[in-house]
Amino acid sequence: MKHLLTATVVMLVLAGAAQAYPVDVYSEEDPTQDPIFMDGPCHELGDGFPADPVDQRIISSHVETDERSCPELPDDPGIPNYLVSITNLTDIFWTDLHYVVDPETSINNYDGFIGNAGLGDAQLAFRIDNVGVNVPLVGESMTPDLVFEPGETWDFILQDFANALGNPTPFDSLGIAGVSSGVPQSTGSIIAVPEPATLSLLAFGGVGVLLRKRRKT
Repeated sequence: MKHLLTATVVMLVLAGAAQAYPVDVYSEEDPTQDPIFMDGPCHELGDGFPADPVDQRIISSHVETDERSCPELPDDPGIPNYLVSITNLTDIFWTDLHYVVDPETSINNYDGFIGNAGLGDAQLAFRIDNVGVNVPLVGESMTPDLVFEPGETWDFILQDFANALGNPTPFDSLGIAGVSSGVPQSTGSIIAVPEPATLSLLAFGGVGVLLRKRRKT
């Protein structure tokens, strides 16, 4: 009975944490681009986002660049490319990072479309990775394993980025695609999935243990 009670408490804590600021999404494939699959609950990461009950804070910046994400795609010299940097300010290990544009934004290095489930507002999106034809991810400051570690900085490219309302960063509005449409400064969103082991340890305050284990690895 004691073990059953403990397990029940853990499940309730994790369920509450995972649903703190849920973003329920769906994806649509573009058969001419790299595969994209992102369906169900995930989290949106952003500048100045809430740190409680689930920390989703990053800090971002950008500079213009001549680098290209898709060498096979034409690159319009009249439209700037941007190198975007995001740093993980949380104690969570994030996976499956995706970039989703706001409706006012256009890019040409996309994999498919992602939107808010139930709203039918899918917008251009790509997986932030270095696999396939579209390889926007050009740097991970820690282990190059496509896991966004605590304290790690990722650099990725937006090719032919255009938005009349602003620049690529900051990512400072809750909600993706049409939900953040027209929000000042917001031109796109970052969504990701937390590693389950991280959430489990967060429930018991054991993130330090996981950090030590991963550093040793």
